[in-house]
Amino acid sequence: MKGNFISSNTWNAVKVNDTDVSLPNLEFKKYNLLDSEKSNFDFSCENKLFSKEVYDKLRPFTNLELNFISKKENAIDKIVSLKLDKENNQLVDIIKVHAKEGSNMNLTLDYFSDSETKGFRNSIIEVIADKNSNIKLFISQRFSLDILSIQSVYIDARENSNVEVVQIDLGSLENYVSYTTDMRGESSNVDVKSIYFGEKNQKLDFNYNTNQIAPLSNYDIFVKGALAGKAEKICKLSIDFKRGSSKSKGSEEEYVTLLSDDIKNVAVPILLCTEDDVEGVHASSSGKIDDEILFYIMSRGFSMSEAKMLILESQFAQTVDLIENKDMKKKIYESLRLKLSNV
Repeated sequence: MKGNFISSNTWNAVKVNDTDVSLPNLEFKKYNLLDSEKSNFDFSCENKLFSKEVYDKLRPFTNLELNFISKKENAIDKIVSLKLDKENNQLVDIIKVHAKEGSNMNLTLDYFSDSETKGFRNSIIEVIADKNSNIKLFISQRFSLDILSIQSVYIDARENSNVEVVQIDLGSLENYVSYTTDMRGESSNVDVKSIYFGEKNQKLDFNYNTNQIAPLSNYDIFVKGALAGKAEKICKLSIDFKRGSSKSKGSEEEYVTLLSDDIKNVAVPILLCTEDDVEGVHASSSGKIDDEILFYIMSRGFSMSEAKMLILESQFAQTVDLIENKDMKKKIYESLRLKLSNV
């Protein structure tokens, strides 16, 4: 099956227009670690996901539905643990995040597993930010390398809303991440910060599509990663200034540190525009750790592995430190340091 379609096709020979994914043979399996919401689900973003074909295939296997709605008089501040283990190794979840007008939401979705867990995860996260609302959404993925993970996020940003997202990807043998953002409201703001680490034979496939529709909207995405072993990664960043989005700003940046000569790294930054008086910025760079910095740290008594670990952790800290919950931040640093200790 295909998914993670690029917003504007390029030459087929480049092989970045879409992504092939092979789904495992599934049977419906109950997820026993959390109960689904009993209320009816108002879900309507089927065409904004990793793939409509994959959605249709997996919808009958959905085993968890969660609905988070904040109101002006009832803010939400919550951490949700979504674990895969031997007995609950299949998670097909749909999560609705809706901040009503003038409300605030701070939500953490922590997907993780034990090191020996083998399994599958397909997550759909729909985010709606009504007028004058504020959403802080933290999504972590800390699976073992025996799990196939697909994650789709759709963001609908309305007038004068503010959405801040932190995305952490530290696991999964095959990891597919899809973001679609519609800046529908005037003066809406969406800020996405993402980090990833790929090692061994991991396959990482990221696709961020943003439609700036309303005037005075602002979208920023900053991605920072590191690749080791024989990891493969493709990151597609697209901003499309639609007609009517005058005086809007959009910025997309990705920086990756290469720790091996055997990795495969592909970056595809795209800016599209059919409107005047907009400001778009895109940047992408990759490179190895600076030898002079490495030598300086090692001259202070650190081994090469320890020096590399310090450098990489400092690069990721800018994003990890955005996590407000101290316990959650500690867990992320522990998972990150475990990964980096093998560099």
